[in-house]
Amino acid sequence: MTEEKEPSQNIEDNLPMVNYIMLHRIYDLLTLISNKLVGPEDTSKMVEYHNQGYLLGPVPSYSPQPEEEENT
Repeated sequence: MTEEKEPSQNIEDNLPMVNYIMLHRIYDLLTLISNKLVGPEDTSKMVEYHNQGYLLGPVPSYSPQPEEEENT
C-alpha cells in the first residue's frame, strides 16, 4: 500500500517556490515599467541579453565597512 503525501499547508515548507513566484512578479512589473519608459525594443534587447547570460550592470561586489569600536 502506497502512502500519498499531502501537500504542505505551511508556507515555510514552500519558500523556494514563494521566492520564485515573487521574483517573477517583480520581473513582470519591471518589464511593464521598462516598456513604458524606454520602449519595447530596448526591453526586448535587455531580455535577450539576460537569456544569453549577461547582466547589464556593474559587477557585484561587497566592501564591508570597518568595524568601529564602541567606547563606553
